[in-house]
Amino acid sequence: MKIILTLALTFFCTLAFCQKKGKEIIFPPPVLDMHYPNFMSACELPAHKKELVYTRFIYRGTDEYWSLVPDKKCNAIKAALEIPDSVEMRQEFTSQFKNVHDNYWNTYLLLDVIGVYDDGDARGYGHLGSNKSKFTVKYFIAVQTVEKKNQKSRIKN
Repeated sequence: MKIILTLALTFFCTLAFCQKKGKEIIFPPPVLDMHYPNFMSACELPAHKKELVYTRFIYRGTDEYWSLVPDKKCNAIKAALEIPDSVEMRQEFTSQFKNVHDNYWNTYLLLDVIGVYDDGDARGYGHLGSNKSKFTVKYFIAVQTVEKKNQKSRIKN
């Protein structure tokens, strides 16, 4: 009887508390003080063109074709990332960008950024105008590297 009870308890605990291996938490966007804009979903950006906004993008691509896209719930935006020379980036973030460019087949970035969204150029943005809009960064708040392995993702900071 004790063995059956132990096995049943183990089975229910496994179902209730097990977590998929290979997945880690994607951190929510940091909360900033009042001097910065409030966080908004990247899907809302077309209604806030040329305004200073705080949002999150997925940065991914291949070779010369790189884009910022919102999460999977919204696929209406595909923006080029524009980083002016005046923007200071921490060395850690620079290393993460280099890593994702070197390992684009299994890596992408989550970017929490403050900047300006624009889609005013009919020719497009980025390499050969492959993006229909652009996001000009003013500040990088956070950069998270995500490694894709066998349909499972893992966060590296």
